[in-house]
Amino acid sequence: MSLKPNVGLNANPLAENQLVTSADVNQVSCMKQLEQLAQLYSFCIAENLVPNIFLEFFFVLQLLTAKRTSSVEDRESDLDFSGECKDAVQKQHFCSIHNCVYFAVQVLDYHFEIVSHLEKGTLKLLAENDRIASFSPVLHGKLMTAYENSTAKVSLLLPSCVQSVSFQPETDNRSNFCTDKAFHIFKKQRDIFYELLREWEDNYEKPGWDFEKRLGERIRVMMAHLSAACNYSHFARLFLKQLLQICKGPVGGGTSWGDTPDQDVLNMLGPDNLSRLKRLQERFLVPHNISGPCPPPSFSGCQQFFRDFILSAGSYQFNQHLMDSLCLQILELDGLALVEHEPSDREAMGEQDEKKHFASILMSLRLLAKFFGFLVFLPYRTSEPVTGDQLESAVVLRNQTHPVLDILKLLSQSIQKRCTVLTIPWVVEFLSLMDYIAPFLDYYGKIFALLLKLYRCMLLSEDKEMCFLNKLLILAVLGWLFQVPTVPENLFFSGEVKTEELITESGTKIQALDSVPLVDQQLLYTCCPYLGELRKLLSSFVLGSGGKNGGYIRKITPTAAEALAPKTSITQQKLQAELEQAFFHNQSPSLRRTVEFVAERIGSNCVKHIKATLVAELVKKAEVILQDNVKAEDANYDRLLDEVCSQLYEEGAQALIQGKEFCRKKGPEAVKILLPEETSAAVLSCAANIAVGLATEKACAWLSMNITALIKREVKATFSRMLKFQAVSLPSTIEAIQKKKGCPPNCSHQTPFPSQIISEIKDVLCIAVGPRDEDEEIQFVELESLLGRLSQTLRCRKFICPTSEQQLAKCTVEMASLLVSGHVPIRGLNFQVSQKQEQQQAKNHLTSNLLKSLFSIWKEDFQTPVPLQLIFSGKNVSYLADSKQHKWDLFLFVLHGLVENGLMTEKEIQSNLHKLLELSWPLDFSKELESLSKIFISENYIAEPKTLAYELVGQSRGTVAAQS
Repeated sequence: MSLKPNVGLNANPLAENQLVTSADVNQVSCMKQLEQLAQLYSFCIAENLVPNIFLEFFFVLQLLTAKRTSSVEDRESDLDFSGECKDAVQKQHFCSIHNCVYFAVQVLDYHFEIVSHLEKGTLKLLAENDRIASFSPVLHGKLMTAYENSTAKVSLLLPSCVQSVSFQPETDNRSNFCTDKAFHIFKKQRDIFYELLREWEDNYEKPGWDFEKRLGERIRVMMAHLSAACNYSHFARLFLKQLLQICKGPVGGGTSWGDTPDQDVLNMLGPDNLSRLKRLQERFLVPHNISGPCPPPSFSGCQQFFRDFILSAGSYQFNQHLMDSLCLQILELDGLALVEHEPSDREAMGEQDEKKHFASILMSLRLLAKFFGFLVFLPYRTSEPVTGDQLESAVVLRNQTHPVLDILKLLSQSIQKRCTVLTIPWVVEFLSLMDYIAPFLDYYGKIFALLLKLYRCMLLSEDKEMCFLNKLLILAVLGWLFQVPTVPENLFFSGEVKTEELITESGTKIQALDSVPLVDQQLLYTCCPYLGELRKLLSSFVLGSGGKNGGYIRKITPTAAEALAPKTSITQQKLQAELEQAFFHNQSPSLRRTVEFVAERIGSNCVKHIKATLVAELVKKAEVILQDNVKAEDANYDRLLDEVCSQLYEEGAQALIQGKEFCRKKGPEAVKILLPEETSAAVLSCAANIAVGLATEKACAWLSMNITALIKREVKATFSRMLKFQAVSLPSTIEAIQKKKGCPPNCSHQTPFPSQIISEIKDVLCIAVGPRDEDEEIQFVELESLLGRLSQTLRCRKFICPTSEQQLAKCTVEMASLLVSGHVPIRGLNFQVSQKQEQQQAKNHLTSNLLKSLFSIWKEDFQTPVPLQLIFSGKNVSYLADSKQHKWDLFLFVLHGLVENGLMTEKEIQSNLHKLLELSWPLDFSKELESLSKIFISENYIAEPKTLAYELVGQSRGTVAAQS
């Protein structure tokens, strides 16, 4: 029974001129039945009872992002007063968007563990989906947490440019050929092969260009020469090495995950800007043509050339030699999975290096198996399925033949050794190229039976030794295989599959490959690029709904970039890159490394030189301009800064000219020193030119993008220092500093040391934050004495240093915050009152006296700036929020005291209060804080907090808000 309802949903979410119906959880009908269906459906997915779990997730996301249904039934006629369906059997449960979204959210919640392992972009779109947020806040919260904690950001990997295989002396020299003629023919055919590859690369994307028509005849002539010289094995080896060199990357796995930019553009950008290009690509939510999560096997990118070459050559001898080479390399690479995997090897290699090594082997195996399957099943390939007597006769005949490579044996060994994470993906690639008859053969029937048993046993919910992502990769590739057109549709559901555990070898010292975390999201999406369809589906919904009911769209404002450096044509850049590649191809590898090192260091030094010379001069020039304009008290400093910087930007363009000149002078000198003296003049000159070009490119690219920001940052820093100096240099301030420079007259220098006062204040802070005993209190006279001794220490300047004075200033601000919040347990001399309100008044009176002393110390005794803004920090204000009764009276007293003593201005306090309101507070506290801000702005100064004690503290929480 199919669980997928035939609801007439819009299958293509990219359809134009289609309105998005809002989904409302309050309009969901048959909620209990939908929950039961979601439970049943989720159980089938969890137990691997469906052929492809990611196909089901794609369907669920289609329900989640559905824009409307094809027909809407009368909802009232199907409901009774309780909101339940009258006829649950005949009811169309998915007749409305509301039901579809509710069902989808329930299923996603059941399978959150799988969803949480998707790449970061998909998690972001799910977390920002308004439908999930409104239908299940719990799931929305989990998705937000998963997105914030996820590091599984899959980059859009880009294909490498076509490079030829270097000359291999051990296999390509004269001694490996039977005659001189064969050797020279092979060299000629090698050149022809690369001519064909270059011509294909330049023309295959042009409309109307046909491979067979343009290259077919030349390929067959080349094959005829190979036949005459018997060079098939040599050419097959070259063909295979070139295939691995340029097709091993993700481009070989299909292009549905994302289109890759033109290689010419990548060569022009360079490695620095390439990462920015990738980030920019991921910001644009451009919908692609949805090919679905199960695309048929295909050859894309550079793989097309090798497939079409084999078809156009039509050479049985070449195909046989190529199959032999493929078979040998597959056995060699897959044998690595059967080698004992010692934990010590993993520690020595490192986790990241091991993952890269495994990914390289896996991608090579998948590519080799793909072309091996293409060659094995090529003679039997038909455009339509074979049925009836023709199928039976073909099965009887082909059952008598033996396979070229014993896939069944390799698969069984892999299961026993628990190395399926390497073997299964390439076996799937091989089987995906089968013809329509192969699945009915006895041999391949056994393979499918084994794969099906493995699929059913590999439950994601079970906590076995296999890593989660390793298991997810295997299930993803097997699910895709079961949907390949040549695989019969009833294969998955036909017959009973015994789900007993597969036989595996157990070992204590050996760590099986399946139990090592080798697969990450990058490798998962590289091997299964069709998983990117999940993200495309969500992205298209966001675009199609205009951001409403579909998540947040980041707005990208296009700006015209004025390039400081002159642009060269793409053709010239490509030609230059090819010439450099050819030059290094014929030189030792150390020469390339030396040139790249010189270019890196010269480029970096060039940037530092520009900072120290040109930028420094421009900053000095800006300083002169700013000094003439900052004297006015009401000057708009931001506007002034922008105007001055804009005047300097034009002169900043000289950075490129000076940078090029610097690289031109320093590059050849560095190359000459680092290269051997025996290096020929021609090689030295060419290497120096390349190093200068690379260094200039790196330096100019950085300067073009950052010179304006660098100038503004340096000018802004200079301007800030200027303003601070101007504030300190006012006449009244200078006089005050001169008065406070030394000790007062007749000072005996018998005051406590600053370290002692700091220690005593910290003891008070410790008791306030966490008293050792419940009854632990501090005598008022002790605090009063402490503040008196603090004043004496600050007035005697003999033992005061800037660091200790700053520490004292910070500690006193912390103590004031704790006094205001009532966290300091003060005990007075005659503290015997019966009424609770009177006790509070007495405490406030004592506290206000201490605060007055602090005001006086801050104003008269400190010569270093006191960080009074810390009073408004989130931590110190949280003391008020934590107290049982908020001490707003004392807080207001402090605010007015700061203004009255000239320690802070009203504007500064209002600004800090506004910043406090932007923080996250409890609702009642936030309202009271907002009311307090209004009271401070509106009321006159109140000298004593005791009057406030009657009016504010004795009242219930929230009364302050009412008074405002």
